[in-house]
Parts: sequence; C-alpha cells; structure tokens
Amino acid sequence: MDDLALTTMLTGISDARLTRSRWQRLLPAGPTETVFLTLAWQTAWWECFGRGDLLWVAAERDGELDGVAPLFCDGGMIFFTGSGGSDYLDFVGDVGGAGTLAALLDRARAAVPGFLGFRFYHVPVGSPTGRLLGEVAGRLGLVLFDEGELPAPALDLAKDPGAARTAAEKDNLVRRERWFRRAGELTVEQMRDAAAIGPHLEDFFAQHLARWAGTPYPSLFTDEAQRRFYRRLTELAGAEGWLRFTRVLWEGRPIAFHYGFCYQGSYLWYKPTFDIEWAQRSPGAVLLRQLLLAALAEGAHTFDFGLGDEPFKRRFASRVATVRTWGLYPPESLPEARGAQPITS
Repeated sequence: MDDLALTTMLTGISDARLTRSRWQRLLPAGPTETVFLTLAWQTAWWECFGRGDLLWVAAERDGELDGVAPLFCDGGMIFFTGSGGSDYLDFVGDVGGAGTLAALLDRARAAVPGFLGFRFYHVPVGSPTGRLLGEVAGRLGLVLFDEGELPAPALDLAKDPGAARTAAEKDNLVRRERWFRRAGELTVEQMRDAAAIGPHLEDFFAQHLARWAGTPYPSLFTDEAQRRFYRRLTELAGAEGWLRFTRVLWEGRPIAFHYGFCYQGSYLWYKPTFDIEWAQRSPGAVLLRQLLLAALAEGAHTFDFGLGDEPFKRRFASRVATVRTWGLYPPESLPEARGAQPITS
C-alpha cells in the first residue's frame, strides 16, 4: 500500500465492511498474524472488557479496506483493542508506509477530545510497527517512548522435530505421567468445538480458582467478566478450528485443564490449571507433556509458551522472542514520571 490510501472511521466491529472473509484476507497481509487479532477474539474481548469508545480506523483504496487500526479510547488515551489478556497485538492488514500509518493515527486522535496519547501494548519486536512509529512521531508532533519489553519463550517444532519430541519425553514429565498411569486410569480429552467445550468451562473455572486460592495471585476467574469472556470466546471461536481445550482425567476425575489455541501452526500455551489436591504428583507436568505431543501430532511449527519468564518455560524453549509496549505522547503530556525511555533517533 502506498501513502495515497484514504482513511475512514468504521462504525465498529460489526461494520458491514468487516465481513469474516474480508478479515481473514486482511490479517495475513499485516505485520502480525495471531489469534489475538482474529475477529472472534477482538469481538469477545470488546463485548466483555470494552470501556470508553471503540475507535476502529481503516485505510482503504478503491473502496476496499486494506488495513485497520483496531483501537479504543478511554480517558483521553488510545489503545489497541484487546489490551489486557492478549499476548500479541498490532495493526491489522497492510497499513503501508509511515504516511498511511500517520494518517490513521491522526484520524484516531482527532476523534478524541482531550487526547493524551497512544499506548500500544505487546507489539512483537519482529514487527515493523516499532520502526514505523518512530517515523510517524515527528509527523504527528508526538514523542515516541519505549515502555518496556516482555519475553515470550517458544519451542521450535519445525526446525528440529527430534529435539521437540525429546522435550516431550523429558524424564520429569514422563515420570509424573507414569505414576498416574500405574496408579489408575489416565485419559486425555482434546476438544475443539463449542458444544464439547462449553459443559466443562465451569469445572475449569472452579479448578483454577482453587489452584490460586490462598496465594498472592488470586485466579482471574474471581472476576465475572473473565468468565463471561471465556464463555463468549468459546461460542465465537468454537467453529473457527483453532480453539484447543484439554481435559486430563485420572480415575474419571479432571486433574488438569488447558484452554489454548493452535493458530496458523502456532500452538499456544495460554491458560492451564490443575487440581491442587494432587499438586505433589504434578498433574501440570502431565498436562504439559500431552500438549507438546498434541502440537507435534497436528504438525504445529511452534509451541508458544506465551508471555512470561517462568523458569519452566526456559527449560523447554529453544528461543525467546519479545514484545514491546510503545507510547506516543504530545510533548505536554510526556510520562517521564513512569520511567519510560523516550526514543530520540
């Protein structure tokens, strides 16, 4: 896309121009193709967590959408839709060069009375977006800030399938699973569609709540909005083919669950839990092994451990990607007090 593209304000996620088939064409053409930018995820997130005003701006050529800035504004700040719970975020489709991106952002900020700035969470470092934001900052009279990065460990399944299978056969995983198989009947259920998953969500929530009760980190499912989001996402994504819900049962009792995804060959470790009563026997290790085997079985090229630097992830990962949060602010509202680092070149 060249810098002659026009910008238009969309009426929202339900805009008639945002058909499912068109979105599926836009997403692979963009800088980041991820489950968190699918129409199903974006819709469920906005319905359950949305605040302020939705602010989706599109670049179009010859009457066709070529790229979308999926944004919302709250309290004078503009964010990506999905900011909160989404591991990877970015613009959707081909936003073109710096001129087009500047036009999209200018259109967005003009719609926000008392505009304070943009904050773009969790942009993959491999995306050109960071570089483009540096180019557009001056055009818009804004200052670009690097607001920190987070690691995203992953295991490359395609580059070395043998090493990936070795990871699944690590002694500490196999030993844990062997105990359950010797002591009783261990079964693993893999589900993908909403009708199969839906009846098990309440048990999944309850197990997660019990797992984190009494710790400094209470379960996110203490929040009804989170439970509502998982139910709604299951409804919307159950027919898309990338939802993965796993139940590990021992003697007919669920000892571990995982709610995750396999999108475009990337198998994502997203929300695991296990029965705290069996913690000493490490049902979470059994779950991890079964997910690694499932990813290999369906030919995934990556097992993505998602955001976070927990030690167990490093033990299995073959590489560590990063995501960065970018801020664009008018000079009069610079956030030095938060310790962000301005980008000056």
